[in-house]
Amino acid sequence: MTTHATTFPPQGDESSERAARPFDVLGKVYEETYAHLPEQLAAIDWLLARLPARAKVMDIGSGTGRPTADLLAAAGHQVTGYDVSATMVELARAQVPGARFEQADVRALPEALGQWDAITAFFPLLQMPRADLDATLARIADWLAPGGLFVFATVPFDAEDEEIQWMGQTVRCTSYPAPAYERILRDAGLDIEHQQLSVFHPDFPGMGAEEHLFVHARKPGGFGVTAHALAGPYPLPASYRGPHELSEQGWLGMEARFERRDVEVVVDALAANTRVLDVGGGTGAVVREIAARLGSVTTVEPHAAREESMRPLAAAGVEVLPGRAEQLPFADGQFDAAVATWVLHYTDDPAAAVAEMARTVDRAHPEAKVVLVQGAPDNELVELWNRTCADLIGEPRDHQGYLLSLAAGVLAEHGFDDIALTRARVDVVFPEDGAEAKAQAASEVLAAFWNTGHPRLGRLREALLPALRAHFADGTDRFNDDAVMLTARPRTRAVRQEPQA
Repeated sequence: MTTHATTFPPQGDESSERAARPFDVLGKVYEETYAHLPEQLAAIDWLLARLPARAKVMDIGSGTGRPTADLLAAAGHQVTGYDVSATMVELARAQVPGARFEQADVRALPEALGQWDAITAFFPLLQMPRADLDATLARIADWLAPGGLFVFATVPFDAEDEEIQWMGQTVRCTSYPAPAYERILRDAGLDIEHQQLSVFHPDFPGMGAEEHLFVHARKPGGFGVTAHALAGPYPLPASYRGPHELSEQGWLGMEARFERRDVEVVVDALAANTRVLDVGGGTGAVVREIAARLGSVTTVEPHAAREESMRPLAAAGVEVLPGRAEQLPFADGQFDAAVATWVLHYTDDPAAAVAEMARTVDRAHPEAKVVLVQGAPDNELVELWNRTCADLIGEPRDHQGYLLSLAAGVLAEHGFDDIALTRARVDVVFPEDGAEAKAQAASEVLAAFWNTGHPRLGRLREALLPALRAHFADGTDRFNDDAVMLTARPRTRAVRQEPQA
């Protein structure tokens, strides 16, 4: 590992004090002006989708703690913020008690080689000489663990120690033109995954438009999902429990009660694709929306009755073919994206199914991706089945996170190693009048969905009723059936500049 040993001015020197002064004066006004940058919020979302559970995150220039430390700590991560301003540190400690904040100049921090899962730096490095700026970015790369993530934002311009008026304060600033930052970060050993130029109009008297540069980078090494909170609960099972049975009749009974927001999330993830393969088309709910957005989609369905029921969708651009997830009838690289929603737990061999999906996607395409949807770790219906039904019918308990973790490892082995997990809301609604009516309806629908045709179906319905009565007693009319969307891309895809006016 290359390390970058540099001697910096000690904390408390004139340059640190000068950098702190404007922020000591501004305090909350800075947060009110800058806390809602769309690109900053998007960068935080990018981190949250990729960080392992309880990740160690350093927030350089943590300010008032909002939004960065606040959002990361709320997601369960261990956040330490550093800021030169005593006022900012005091505000951050009061506003974000779930994170740790220290007054410090980043240049004076001790070496911490490979100790951080992620580091964020939103606009804190504008008041130091270029030599210090270069060295600080290099040290940040050293501090990241293999596979660690760095999100950086600055105001790009070509000047050193230039005096400007900013938010009513006199500030001496240093920066580079935007292309120089890509070179500096690459020289430090980081891979650039995204960079974007945008224009911000601060709502502050006398201030004009600012150009901002946002960069997402990653330190080489590490892959897949490492104990991501959305791939839990932990510990994971040692092996796959085997496929659930899928009943057409049972699925239709459930589908009528869904309030699904996962379909929109999936379609948005595929918005830039043109050749999409859907695996396990089911009743056509997802492929219908993909075709409506993109114009066409190809779906493979192993069950003849469901394949036949989707035939009318041909008029909407849906090509329906027979086939199994574990042996897809397509050439290598035939599509630019493959998607499977709520499918893996019905396959005999989920690892083989995921490998087949990766095989059919052209990794060289700039929008190459594999998208999978399975249940969230706090999915109430999965928990209900595990608690009430599994032992009764002598089946192993379900674990959706195991499938996501398995898929992440397979995809990384096939070169799709930029893996993100995001939550999508799904509810199953029982609008019947009164808790008992809701419980009775839910016992019929859920037992049929999970185990249609089982010889102990009546016993399953009876076993579900006590838990269902307790669930609906508090006045709710729904179950959380939340999903997790895994999106996997090759890290080697081209980086795109996205200037915005």
